[in-house]
Amino acid sequence: MNRRLVLLFCAFGVFWIILLVRIFNISVVSHEYYEKQAFNNTIREEPIIPIRGQILDRLGEPLATNVVDFTITLPPKLSVGENREILNSEIDRILKFFPQYTKDELIKSYRRQDTAYNHEYIPIIERVTREVVLNHYPELSQSDILRVEPSAKRFYPNLTSASHVIGYVSKANAKDMERQPISKYTKHIGKEGLERQYDTYLQGELGLRTIKVTALNKIVDNVSYNAPEENRDLLTTLDIRIQREMDKVFDGKNGVAIVMDARNGEILAAGSYPEYDLNLFVDGISYKNWNALRDSPYKPLINKFINGLYPPGSVIKMGMGLAFLEHADIDEYTELQTPPFIEIGGRKFRDWKEEGHGSSDLFKALKRSVDVYFYTLSQKVDFEVVADTLKQMGLGIKTGVDLPNEFVGIVPSPSLKKARYKQSWYAGDSVVSSIGQGLFLTTPLQIANYTALIATGKLPTPHFVKQMGGEEIERPSKDVLNEFQKSKLYALQEGMRQVCGDVGGTANYATRESKASLACKTGTAQVVGISQEDKARIKEKDMDYFHRSQAWITGYLPANNPKYVITIMVEHGGSGSSTSGPVLAQLANVLVDLGYVEQK
Repeated sequence: MNRRLVLLFCAFGVFWIILLVRIFNISVVSHEYYEKQAFNNTIREEPIIPIRGQILDRLGEPLATNVVDFTITLPPKLSVGENREILNSEIDRILKFFPQYTKDELIKSYRRQDTAYNHEYIPIIERVTREVVLNHYPELSQSDILRVEPSAKRFYPNLTSASHVIGYVSKANAKDMERQPISKYTKHIGKEGLERQYDTYLQGELGLRTIKVTALNKIVDNVSYNAPEENRDLLTTLDIRIQREMDKVFDGKNGVAIVMDARNGEILAAGSYPEYDLNLFVDGISYKNWNALRDSPYKPLINKFINGLYPPGSVIKMGMGLAFLEHADIDEYTELQTPPFIEIGGRKFRDWKEEGHGSSDLFKALKRSVDVYFYTLSQKVDFEVVADTLKQMGLGIKTGVDLPNEFVGIVPSPSLKKARYKQSWYAGDSVVSSIGQGLFLTTPLQIANYTALIATGKLPTPHFVKQMGGEEIERPSKDVLNEFQKSKLYALQEGMRQVCGDVGGTANYATRESKASLACKTGTAQVVGISQEDKARIKEKDMDYFHRSQAWITGYLPANNPKYVITIMVEHGGSGSSTSGPVLAQLANVLVDLGYVEQK
């Protein structure tokens, strides 16, 4: 035999031996391995989306809850190859029951989501009601691959009430999903208020289901199931009954009202007016509704009790009085001449009362809100130490409330003016700052907290959440005053009691209908100017309204045993006594009627 043929036969023999060995190895030796691989290729892990926790008022009434609807979904990878016919067939099945859609739009929507990286079921029609599903489920369930999956939709049963406290959820965008990965699956994220502040807790944690499926994702077996952590409810400090009454009292007004427990900082009600319907945002707000809210000159989207910055006006006079007692070489009984005005540098600084107040001690200066008393003492101290006292009392600092993006405000001082505005401090700066004007800016919540300090001697941490997962959250009040300051609180309290309780007090007449004994202080803060942006939104006929002063009143009750603080600021309300005083009385009556305080 030819040598070449021998070599050729040997080569063929070696090739077939190698091939047979490989076949034997695959079919016999490695059979178990490849069988396992084939099995693993049919195993799929699916996240189980947790139900978002509810937000409840202090008595357990839902403020934010969930309603169940359904989503019709199809598996991925149906828009390529032979699977296209399956996709067409399934879309035709769906369209029988949802004729408001077209085949083109549903297929386009599917293809947009059917990427190489997507292994999750793709939603075809969302927000299908329970009634519709019950009517058509027998026909829809005949499909081997189509799924009708329940989903929880956020719902706010009180619509607008406490909207700036509760906040809202909305559809998560790419940035949201990066910040909060679970929102990739839940599709929603807390955007404002408590919904945002406690979003991680409310979202819960994903569960995991392991299933065995066919090539077209038909489930043939359940392998394992790990339940999600869900229904993490928040019990808040709010009493929705007080909140609803507050809404009624503020009907037709813009501004802020706060009812807070002076002893521990629990906020029973807080309104920033005007409010808005939280349900508008859940599925994505329309351009029309968004533009109406955004462009309103009354600024409904701003949470005014933590993000509204206003000159405090005369409600600051208790803090000024405490600073002057400590640093101006006077006591609460020292009488000063309080004529119609004082003159500094050729400029007259006038009292609100045209004829002046004759002479005044601290009690009268608070009771009658005597401007010249504070003007005079502002010239006897270094205003830097006055600013330090006011910061001690919780002004110009964050209160620590459990809401996102709280503003700080401004307590004016020589050092602040120099650092921020590169300007020197003048005697006139001390004068206007002493009555809460000039550079002074506070949030209404700061004023409520400062009032609680005057009432109880300790500075609480305002908060809205009482329990998480059944666990009480402790937020102890802070002891911020020195012994001298504590010894003088009675003078501030007595002055405030006279404002509401004695004839001649600036709020005595306005609060006469109160069922509870009140201690309070009024304030009227001038509007310094209107921004060009706001001017563009304001109609000419409304311009006079926006030039009117802000009307403040802050107080506590009962006057002789302080338990609750009520702070009110009516935007452009004019007089603090005549506009905000009756509101204070009405809210005090709500607390009496609901049993929070006894009738006087």
